[in-house]
Amino acid sequence: MSKRKIDFWGATSMVVANMVGTGVFTSLGYQVFDIQSGFAIIMIWVVGGILALLGAFSYAEIASRLPQDGGEFHFLSKIYHPAIGYMAGFVSSTVGFAAPVAGAALALGAYVNGVWGGLNERYIALSVVVIISLIHLYSMKLGLIFQKVSTLAKVVIIVLFIGVGFSISPNAISFAPTSQSWLEMFKDGYLAPAFAISLIFVSFAYSGWNASAYIAGSIEKPEKNLSRSILLGTIVVIFLYVLLNAVFLMSSPISSLVGNKEVGLIAAKSLLGTSVGNLMGGIISLLLVSTISSMIFTGPRVMKSMFQEIQQLKILGVTAEDGTPRNAIVVQCILSLIFLYTLNFESLIYFTSFTLSLFTLLTVFGLFVLRIKSGKPEGYKAWGYPVSPLLFVIMTSGVAYYFIKDKPLESILGLSTAVLGLVFYFIFAKKKV
Repeated sequence: MSKRKIDFWGATSMVVANMVGTGVFTSLGYQVFDIQSGFAIIMIWVVGGILALLGAFSYAEIASRLPQDGGEFHFLSKIYHPAIGYMAGFVSSTVGFAAPVAGAALALGAYVNGVWGGLNERYIALSVVVIISLIHLYSMKLGLIFQKVSTLAKVVIIVLFIGVGFSISPNAISFAPTSQSWLEMFKDGYLAPAFAISLIFVSFAYSGWNASAYIAGSIEKPEKNLSRSILLGTIVVIFLYVLLNAVFLMSSPISSLVGNKEVGLIAAKSLLGTSVGNLMGGIISLLLVSTISSMIFTGPRVMKSMFQEIQQLKILGVTAEDGTPRNAIVVQCILSLIFLYTLNFESLIYFTSFTLSLFTLLTVFGLFVLRIKSGKPEGYKAWGYPVSPLLFVIMTSGVAYYFIKDKPLESILGLSTAVLGLVFYFIFAKKKV
């Protein structure tokens, strides 16, 4: 029986669902601490979108050439060395999906508490993670149906919310460039530190553009559907993000957004009044269900691919007859619950974004190595090569530099997790290579 059961729309829904979630509904509240001009804030989302699209061009080619489950674990093992692949796989298995699942669940809990009040956010988050994990444990078919339906509902609701926002928005904020907006973006000829750090939040919001690459081994006709799902999903989300953040800014005074992660709820109340706004806030919280679901579907398939190669831990790589990695789903669920009770929301975002960006950077740079080793592909070729991957590497390196300077603790934690992956390789996997 073929294990390639995910069609083009299923793969695209994974990309959109992974991307549209915690970040876009929470990031603005942290950006407006230091950046308050409409133009500068929208440009953060435009730049973040361009960066994601540049990365998507490269990933689309790499994934089409190496179409197996595992994402960076598989790519970096083939392009560089298995040790690098195991570092990436360890990070993805422990941080890359489990931590964002926890972050999205905490955001959902915060929204629900903001609507009804008096509820325990962590209990809500715990319940959501467990219930969705059980759905994906039951069967791959049910999980895919749930994913497609929840993602379609998410996109429709966001488009309607954007339409309402542009129709009745009460806040006359300007998106025209001003001298102040340029000062918020650049300082002494370089990116202003606050602008660069805000890109960390935005990169977290855009993370997921490579989601279908993690499940390449389960996608029908990967030589076509992989690249198309990555590119279409990324382009759709860029437009949604820019318009959605414009609505957030137009609907609410910036002072009401500062430091709040429930920006969608605040915007809904400003646009529609408290009662209807609360209802809309509740609906927005449900949109995060699709994001959590997509990561619970995708993450265990990375874990499964890595642990299948290790005799001592092979039980974690076992799959059911329909391809469901049930043991890996259970492990990721447990890890997510641990993150729920050990890290706060802001730390989760910084820690996850920085750690994952390191291996995304290595993967995109790996396209140069792959071209040198194997030449041009017969199928999809990265648009704009070699300029597009080079720009991605330069821009991502710059953001990482600012992050290390501004957030040394989270940087050390991220690098330490990667080093643990290397230790994991030498203990369990080196003899297999």
